Amino acid sequence: MRKETQWNSRVTSAELRSAEPIEAGTRFAIVNGGTTYEVTITTYDRPSRLVFEASGNPDLTIAYTFTPVGEGTDLECDLEFRPRGALKVPFRLLAPVIRRDVPRQYASLKALCEG
Repeated sequence: MRKETQWNSRVTSAELRSAEPIEAGTRFAIVNGGTTYEVTITTYDRPSRLVFEASGNPDLTIAYTFTPVGEGTDLECDLEFRPRGALKVPFRLLAPVIRRDVPRQYASLKALCEG
């Protein structure tokens, strides 16, 4: 999370808010697309699973699954958006746009990891 500004062009700030080591319960403050999120790691099953709960608008669950493949790793991501209030209606239109942007962001993550 702290390095997300290096690969996710929408994230302008990522800050650790709790003590190390990084584990379940670790908290971060993230600014993504101008929206501030309080993010908590809820599952930290290294090296195969990582789940974050993000409070903002929309609230969001991000679940990563890492699978060894040959000499590399396959990354699968599930995103669950939970918009509130006035954002519920327009978010139905925004969600597909956000989902289309995710592969571009992960391509940047892959380049950072391989570089």
